[in-house]
Amino acid sequence: MSGMIAYAGSRRISRPRVKSGDPFTLARMELLKVRGSSFWWMWLGMVLLVSAWAGMAFAKRAGSPTPALRSIALSDGEVYQIVSLLAPILAALLTSRIAVLETTERMNVKWLSFGQSDAARFVGKLIVAGAAVGVCFLIPLLWVPLVAEALGFTAAGSFTALLWVPASVGFLSAMATSAVQLMLSMVIDRQAIGLGIGVIAGVLASGLGAMNKPALGWLFPAGLSSAASPFVKSVDADGNAAMLLAARPWMLVIAAAVAFLGWTLVSVAVVKVKESRR
Repeated sequence: MSGMIAYAGSRRISRPRVKSGDPFTLARMELLKVRGSSFWWMWLGMVLLVSAWAGMAFAKRAGSPTPALRSIALSDGEVYQIVSLLAPILAALLTSRIAVLETTERMNVKWLSFGQSDAARFVGKLIVAGAAVGVCFLIPLLWVPLVAEALGFTAAGSFTALLWVPASVGFLSAMATSAVQLMLSMVIDRQAIGLGIGVIAGVLASGLGAMNKPALGWLFPAGLSSAASPFVKSVDADGNAAMLLAARPWMLVIAAAVAFLGWTLVSVAVVKVKESRR
């Protein structure tokens, strides 16, 4: 009888360990950790900041009397350009905050009680922090084309592609950037270093387009939005700036997804290396 009780007790103890290995369970634990913290206030401020910037840029575009400037692609492209600049900075802030909460809320002790590795913790944090950063850009990249179409802006090509391709690439780029910034937050004790790297990465990535070197963006995650940009700039017959979607825009979404997966695997590998050296 006592053996049966001991066996049942061992089943009760081991069950949460198996369940906690599920990525969605890990993400739910992270959400419970940041509930009621300043993480969500920071995220809300970031959403309002990016949306306000997009709104002001769109209002200026909508008030232009030049028909050539009332283009959905041109309006959406202006919002898309801020991904390379702000995504690394916002990712550095949010991932640093979620990493700090790990110790202040003693969540790391709970993770260890469930037998979870640093790599498992990384997955849960990335789902929460990465999605939060991605949504900051996903919202304006979706509402700007919708509002522009309602106001009668012109759209060259498929409106569906114009709506979803930039939003998807921008979201994946923000996720990839968050993966690397989260890795830095977990392996470097001084959070200021990760924040500094995020600022530098944003400045460098935002300059790739001006230097006509977008392909260099494949070398670091912050430049992914430039490297996989679905927009092609041109000049019309009247000398006005024009912007169109690339010939095969959905291939760029696939390329961005592969790059995101690659940077995530690299980040997990670095976290595992640190764990093995402890």
